[in-house]
Amino acid sequence: MSDIPLTPEQRLFAAENHDLVYAFLNDKHLPENDFYDVIIFGYLDAVRRYFTNPRLQQYSFGTVAWGGMQGALANYRRSLHRQKRTATVISIHVPRYDNGLPLEETIESPDELMRQLETRLLLHDLAGRVSRQQMDMVRLRGSGYSDRDIARKHNVSMDQVRKLLNEVRLTLKALCYE
Repeated sequence: MSDIPLTPEQRLFAAENHDLVYAFLNDKHLPENDFYDVIIFGYLDAVRRYFTNPRLQQYSFGTVAWGGMQGALANYRRSLHRQKRTATVISIHVPRYDNGLPLEETIESPDELMRQLETRLLLHDLAGRVSRQQMDMVRLRGSGYSDRDIARKHNVSMDQVRKLLNEVRLTLKALCYE
């Protein structure tokens, strides 16, 4: 119901009684800059409810508005204590434990030479587990050749190329998990 705009009559009434918002903020010792946006929605909802619910009109509007603003403040404070707002923040620049290293010092920085060496060692291990034909297909694939190009070069069908490369993938996967 809060996304329904106020009628012109409700807007005029809200403007005439707007001082209640400042009275509430002052009474609760809440800084206007920090809490106006929180409280105003409870106030505007109270205006809407006061006009649409005839039972509320037996009370003064100030009482209804005060209750609406109090509810908005309570909801705001409750939201501040929800788990998602109180999660522990971990910095990579600060040690997590006494006499420990910061996380940033334990994470390896990308080193192109090391990556190349790891790739070569992995290919070397792979070469010991697959056929020469499969290794040649891997090298061709790494050089940008398509399945069709590899099939022509090896004089086999594209299905055979896919089957052999899939076997290589499975072997490589097993090698990585050893």
